[in-house]
Amino acid sequence: MSLTKAEVNERFYDAVGGDLAFETEAQHYLHPLAVARLVAAQATALGRRRIKILELGANDCTFATSLLKLLSAFTAQGEATLERIEYFAVDLARRSLEAALRRHADAGFHRAAPGSAGSPLVGSLLRLGVPGVELCLVHADARRFVAGGSGVYDVVVVNELLDDLPSRVFFADAAGSVRELVAGATTDGERWTVTVTAAEARDAPALPPSTLAVTSPEATAVVRGAAERLGSGGVMVVHDYGLVEPTAPLADYEHPPRSLPSFVELVVEPGAPRSFFRLFGDERAKVVQITTDVSFPELAAALAGAGTTIVLPHGNNLLQSRSPRGDDLREGDGVFLSEFGLLRPGGDLAALLARLEREQEELRRRYAAEHLGGRASMYADLLFAKR
Repeated sequence: MSLTKAEVNERFYDAVGGDLAFETEAQHYLHPLAVARLVAAQATALGRRRIKILELGANDCTFATSLLKLLSAFTAQGEATLERIEYFAVDLARRSLEAALRRHADAGFHRAAPGSAGSPLVGSLLRLGVPGVELCLVHADARRFVAGGSGVYDVVVVNELLDDLPSRVFFADAAGSVRELVAGATTDGERWTVTVTAAEARDAPALPPSTLAVTSPEATAVVRGAAERLGSGGVMVVHDYGLVEPTAPLADYEHPPRSLPSFVELVVEPGAPRSFFRLFGDERAKVVQITTDVSFPELAAALAGAGTTIVLPHGNNLLQSRSPRGDDLREGDGVFLSEFGLLRPGGDLAALLARLEREQEELRRRYAAEHLGGRASMYADLLFAKR
């Protein structure tokens, strides 16, 4: 029986959850630095000394602990005036959170308190001092968590979660005929076969010839629900890989995938794009994960009217082109890492957001042309500031 993307990914997390430690862009120190400077500046602008942060897609809490250390350091150095931080790290892989609770209990926290058996609260980590920190590890589905009226937050971070969710992919051939791209997978326990087919779809959108588009009601529901959990003046950062334009050239996905797990065979129907679905695997457990581009324009449209929405290139390609360390931030880069990583205490955050909102389309086009060969798909950050 063929498994859907959602079923494949559920099996993946069930099998390797306790050992999960994705090497994501969000784990590199520049990303937490940029988010920390944004959070500190927003708290200062609003006069808030106590803040509440929600992270969806917390994985092994590497990002969470890095961000908390940075905010604590900013406070000690006088760059922020925070007294208390409540941080809710939410992930669907319970074993990952349990492993994180064990690993971080002795890493700068003063007390670890496990949750009760079967409770959504896997446990909490407490740090005394200024600011006081409480890190709560919560086992939950992101969409259900934000839809459940789970409190009001000053900051929401969505870290490479949406590309894992169910989505629908449509493409138009050179003659303009639109079909849906569908991935299914089968396994005998040791090897996997992932089959990509082009199916007829009565509800397919109209697309220009030789283009591709993606839509995900599930991803949109997470982002809209997270925005509803923000208080007035709150900010959300959605970090992921996806389309920054409504459609992408079909040619961007016609080449073979750059990598494939050794135990996976990919079978693509003739005429269908070959590399839209990205396949990852765990060699030990012999399980596979399927991820896809997200649609940043779709997410931005879901937030229209509720505040300021900005989509920027993350900037990893630009920075890596300058030095092997990839940490040469410069003013005027027009990417998330530089624009917020260089934000200093006393900087005019409102003016920065207004400028980036005006210039974002040109910044994305310039980045794609100079660093991605014109591709419309990239690591990007959606920043939302709620009215």
